Amino acid sequence: MAENTNNPYDKELDFNYVSGKMKGYFAKTGDSFFNAVQFVKRNIIVLVLLFIVGAGFGYYKDLKKGPYYKNQIFVIPNFKSVDYLYSQADFLNSRVDDSVFFSKLGINSKKQIRKVEVEPVVDIYDFVREDENTKFQILKLMADNGDINKIMEEEVTGKNYKFHVINYFSSEWSNQQTVDGIMKFLNNDPFLESMQKEWTKNMEIKIAANDTLLKQIDGILDSYAKKMSGNSVVFNEEKALDEVLKEKQKLVDEQARNRVDLVNYSKIIKDGSVVLNINEPTFLRGKMKIIYPVLLIAVFVLLVRFLSFYKRQVNKRKIVITDNE
Repeated sequence: MAENTNNPYDKELDFNYVSGKMKGYFAKTGDSFFNAVQFVKRNIIVLVLLFIVGAGFGYYKDLKKGPYYKNQIFVIPNFKSVDYLYSQADFLNSRVDDSVFFSKLGINSKKQIRKVEVEPVVDIYDFVREDENTKFQILKLMADNGDINKIMEEEVTGKNYKFHVINYFSSEWSNQQTVDGIMKFLNNDPFLESMQKEWTKNMEIKIAANDTLLKQIDGILDSYAKKMSGNSVVFNEEKALDEVLKEKQKLVDEQARNRVDLVNYSKIIKDGSVVLNINEPTFLRGKMKIIYPVLLIAVFVLLVRFLSFYKRQVNKRKIVITDNE
C-alpha cells in the first residue's frame, strides 16, 4: 500500500513558515515607516528649507524658460531651390542668438526664433502626378528594393516633394512680422532672382504657345462639326478626332498647372499657409518648481544615509580592532 504523503503536520509547518514570513515583512515595513517619520522629525527644518529653496529656484527657471511655441510656414521652393532652402534654414539655426542679424530682417527679439528646421510635406500622389510615367517608374523601382514607407520619408526622396514646411520655434508669441522677416531672408539671392526671371519668361512663352495650339485645335473641331452636318465623315477621321480631343484635354490640364505655377513663381520660396503659436509642451517644461525640490530632498536623504552607512562601517572596524587587541 502506498504511503500517505498528505501529512497534516507538514501543512501546519508550511502555514507557520508563510505566516512567519508575512509577520516579518509587515514588521520591517512598520519599522521603515517609523524610521522615516523619525527622520522627518529630526530634519524637518532642513527639509522645509530645501523645499522652499528648490521651489523658488524651479519657479525662476520656469519663468526664465517661458513658453515654447511651434510655428509653421508651408512653402514651395521654386527654380530647383530645395537644397538652398535647407541650407538657409541651417544658417538661421546658427544665428539664433544674433540679435543684430535678426533686427536687420525686422525681427526685434531673439525669443522670436529659437530653432529652425525644414521638412517635406509627404504627398506621394502629387509627387507621381507631376510626371506620371517617369516618377512612377522610379518609385516602383525603389519600392522593389526596399520599404516604400521608409523610401517616401528619406531625405533624398523628401527633397523632391513640391511642398515643404518651415518649422520655427519661439519662446514668445510669434506674429506675421517674424514670418515676413524669414521670407525676406530666404528670397534674397541674386542667382535665384535671375533664374526666377528666366523661368517666369519661359512659362509665359509656354502658356502663349499652348493657347495658340488650343485655338488651332478648336478650329479643327469646328471644321469637323461642319463636316458632320454634311454627313461626310469617314472612320479614319473619327480616329484622328479622338486623338485631337485627347491632345486638347492634355493641353487644358497643362495650362491649368502652368497658370498656377506662374502665380507661384512670384517668389523664389513661395509661402502659402501659415500656422502660428502652436503650444509645444515638453516633459520638463513648466515642472522645474516641482523637480528641483524633489531633487534637493532626494540628494539630502541619500547624503544622510551614506554618512550613516559610513559611520556604521567605521564603528564596525573599531570593534574588530579592539577585539583583536
